[in-house]
Amino acid sequence: MAVGCSRVVRDDGRPMTAGPVDVMAALHVRAPAELDPHVIAAELTRAVNGHRKHPMTAEVAFARDVLTPRRRGRHRRHGYVAILTFGAAGPPRKLDRRLRKIVRASLEQAFGSDMAAQVRTELTPAEVSAYWCSLRGAPHRSA
Repeated sequence: MAVGCSRVVRDDGRPMTAGPVDVMAALHVRAPAELDPHVIAAELTRAVNGHRKHPMTAEVAFARDVLTPRRRGRHRRHGYVAILTFGAAGPPRKLDRRLRKIVRASLEQAFGSDMAAQVRTELTPAEVSAYWCSLRGAPHRSA
């Protein structure tokens, strides 16, 4: 890590942040229909919080609005919203890819190879506000 005139930069040239950094992520998981979505959310939280190579903490919530009905076969897609918190070093490069690998490996180990996952961290402002309500509830409005 090199120290510049007024800011601290890492060896790779990216600036270090002063405090924790939060990133919102949308996760879509294809799972067998009989699997409880809250069990999947618990496994996602455990997988991300317990990963040693890329330390981060996650708060994962089941987004009921993203649940899709069972079409053909025996699978159902579930949507989850996650708030990922990173330390002063900030999020790693290619966060989507790294998070997807962590999530897929964990789900496959816990529930078998019949699982699939997609991860997106680049969300539009409309998606962020909609997902925020899924995570934190409806915003309070005074009467």
